[in-house]
Amino acid sequence: MKPKEIKGVVVPILTPLTPDEAVDLASLRRLVNYLIDNGVHGIWAGGTTGEFAALTDEQRVTSIETIVDEVAGRVPVIANVSATGTRLTVNLALSVQEIGLDGVAATPPYYYPCAQDEIMSHYRYIRERVRLPLWVYNIPVTVKTVVDPATIAELAEEGSVVGVKDSTGAGELLAQLNALCGQRDIKLSRFIGTVYRITNSRAVGAHGVIPGIGNLVPDMVSRAWGAGEAGEAERASEYNAKLMLATKIQRLAKGGGPNAAQYSGMKSALKIMGILEHDTITRPLRPLTPEEKEPIPTILKELGLLAD
Repeated sequence: MKPKEIKGVVVPILTPLTPDEAVDLASLRRLVNYLIDNGVHGIWAGGTTGEFAALTDEQRVTSIETIVDEVAGRVPVIANVSATGTRLTVNLALSVQEIGLDGVAATPPYYYPCAQDEIMSHYRYIRERVRLPLWVYNIPVTVKTVVDPATIAELAEEGSVVGVKDSTGAGELLAQLNALCGQRDIKLSRFIGTVYRITNSRAVGAHGVIPGIGNLVPDMVSRAWGAGEAGEAERASEYNAKLMLATKIQRLAKGGGPNAAQYSGMKSALKIMGILEHDTITRPLRPLTPEEKEPIPTILKELGLLAD
């Protein structure tokens, strides 16, 4: 399958849940349309922001199928099929291979740390068995293992992978990958998981961004990226200030971990906006308390997302 050209803002979509942690398909469809109607250029399905690691394979497949169905070809969809082993990753990829995805993404296997030669084998094995463009999902904070720039470059050069989502937070690794691609004329879609580099992604050698905050403010994120691409420094600065305001919703929790705070904050805000029916997150992640939710309407009004 020849990969589509993908660039711009690809949102790592949340997974709406009912109070008993079933996937809320109606809310998921509303969220898909909210994102597309507000200018995003693609959707990253079943990623970290989608709480995939706490969902069953059946839930993951159902979510991905629903997203692809609702998108209906309007924007590209890349699905995360990561698992604890290569065979499990392939099995999940094969279960969604025929539904119309534009690509699949995989981290290195997690739990057991992997060496770079094992990572090479992992991606080559997936590519040999799955007829979809394959992306490297490089997020060592959750999987223990960094996919080195030299590894990614070699995999791309031989045609095993077509893209990378760099969620390392290490700009030097992306810079090294950029240099390798430039020296060897390697074609590789390079995206970064970021908030504060949305307006200058081109300057750091990225073709686009995959920001979690895009679930809440897709129009703002898309316009911010556009301002950066157009070199409109003043507008970019204005959007960066608004994005800093939006991220306050991700930091309202006074307990629990940072991931829980981000997902719960956005889900609670989207519930207030009428897009999600519930703001459930997967246990044991800690939801916001009623007191912690109190500032959300005021922030939403400041962002122009809620009427006075």
